[in-house]
Amino acid sequence: MFKMTSNIVFTIYFNNGFNNEFKKVTVKPNAIKWSRSIYDLSDTATIILPAVGRLTRGIDGKKIKTTDLLIGGTPVSIYAGYDNKNDLHFKGFISRVNFKIPVEIECEGYSYILRNKLGIDKSYKNTTVKSILQELIGDTEIKLHPDIPNIPIEKCQFINASGIQVLEWFKEKCLLTVYFVYDQIYVGGDTLVPGQTIKLRLGWNVVKDDELKFHPKEFADVKISILNRQANGQFISQTSSNNNGQISGIKKIRTLISDPKTMKAIAERERTLLVNSGYEGMVTAFLKPFATPGMVALIYDTKFKQRTGKYFITGIEGSFSKSGGRQKIKIGYFLGKV
Repeated sequence: MFKMTSNIVFTIYFNNGFNNEFKKVTVKPNAIKWSRSIYDLSDTATIILPAVGRLTRGIDGKKIKTTDLLIGGTPVSIYAGYDNKNDLHFKGFISRVNFKIPVEIECEGYSYILRNKLGIDKSYKNTTVKSILQELIGDTEIKLHPDIPNIPIEKCQFINASGIQVLEWFKEKCLLTVYFVYDQIYVGGDTLVPGQTIKLRLGWNVVKDDELKFHPKEFADVKISILNRQANGQFISQTSSNNNGQISGIKKIRTLISDPKTMKAIAERERTLLVNSGYEGMVTAFLKPFATPGMVALIYDTKFKQRTGKYFITGIEGSFSKSGGRQKIKIGYFLGKV
């Protein structure tokens, strides 16, 4: 029998009149929920704590009112698993404390820092995405993901913008993929290369699969054309590849990116989302194997062995309480047979 275990680690500022310092304090929660996705700029979490809690480390195990210490901006990490083999499910900051009994604490990932970075007035010419990001996060705890590609930006201007609005501009106007990997920001034409593979066997380590659907064949192929308008009014374009030879239609999308390699990556990404075959939806699993967006799910069904395949994990919705620990794993595009 496995024992469910969890830890919430807050980094709290203590002012005792003599030595002002930050200490890591561990709290046992009543319940936790967390959500992360490659399609969302913000990771989120909700922590339920007793109104009066015992801090297990940091101030000699004394009882103290939760609301006396936990305020907006406090760093927090959420760990959960079995038999004290806990995985990091969330890393970010307290965004709001709801004064209920028990206390409800809302948290946001590292997008919290950029959401509160205001008044950005800046113009750029002949720069890159990475250079803009470096300046954006220069005075913060956020790091650049090492695999951010080199994407040229001809010109852009931000007027009284927040840091999160800069990321939204990359996502909405440039059609780039933008998401956090905990405290690292990634921006690119496509997602990061798929990571570690976890095995999910329906009916065994999958609790529920009623939200999972299977499409035996690819949908009719669609050609994606990514367009960029040049300064002279002419358009340049990059189109997605075609695998089955039959095209049901062409979808045209405009971007502010003019780099051919990046435009091609965007086109392929958009096509994959439209013509994907195999499983789609989500499965509910235990806390092990640990899953995170960007990993690969090997889905195996003993009843339909021909459906076995690998899929990109796009998001996680997790929960931990007295009722049990669960991960809702969102299944993305098909990566291939085993």
